[in-house]
Amino acid sequence: MEFFADWHTHSRYSDGRGTIEENTAAAVGKGLEQLAITDHCPANIGVGVKDADTFFQIQNEIEAVNEKFDSIKVMLGAEADIIGADGSIDIPRRVVDRLDILIVGLHPYIWPCSFNDAWSVVGVNQMAQVSRSYRKKARVNNTKALKEAVLKYDVDFISHPNLRMPVDVAELAAVCVTRDTALEINTGHHYDKEALVRAAEKSGVNFVVNSDAHFPETVGNLASGGALLERFNIPVSRILNAREARH
Repeated sequence: MEFFADWHTHSRYSDGRGTIEENTAAAVGKGLEQLAITDHCPANIGVGVKDADTFFQIQNEIEAVNEKFDSIKVMLGAEADIIGADGSIDIPRRVVDRLDILIVGLHPYIWPCSFNDAWSVVGVNQMAQVSRSYRKKARVNNTKALKEAVLKYDVDFISHPNLRMPVDVAELAAVCVTRDTALEINTGHHYDKEALVRAAEKSGVNFVVNSDAHFPETVGNLASGGALLERFNIPVSRILNAREARH
């Protein structure tokens, strides 16, 4: 297979180290045809964008960059945080409606919707680091919140499921299939991706392989994710940003 897109990268608007133009130039150098700039949203403590309206500023810069590069399409995205047990995310509908790519994921340090959500979304996951019983509870809470988000929003894919915050992947995948939401194989983090694919493959869920690049140099580094999916004989038709290699 060959990859034509990297739909999860970060710029200086959140915790990335490169500009949108630098990320784009790197993607062109890797032969990609599509790139999404998907910065962290405001509730992600210490790394998110200043506020939701920042995405309109990012959109303006993307439009300018697209005028400079003929061989690639740069798209506006966001990596939204789960901030409530009901699947609420940290950007409003007026921003979601402007996005080309909506990613939803779990992150450990976020500003929750309420005191109750502070416990169910943040506190239980912190306790799960030291307690097996809390880990089971966190798995239930996390899975439910992600499922609710998939049902509530038009989510393109779930970012790095099972990275540090446990999820019932098979249960999540079953809901994702009904909503055409993919699961991400994230090459930018080290976690048990084999277990992820093993748990999800029989559901028929689609996958996407992304770099989660925070530096221009790692944009488009997708080969390890492709190799993993090939080992599990996942057909290219189920990998949304890949196609059969051209000869």
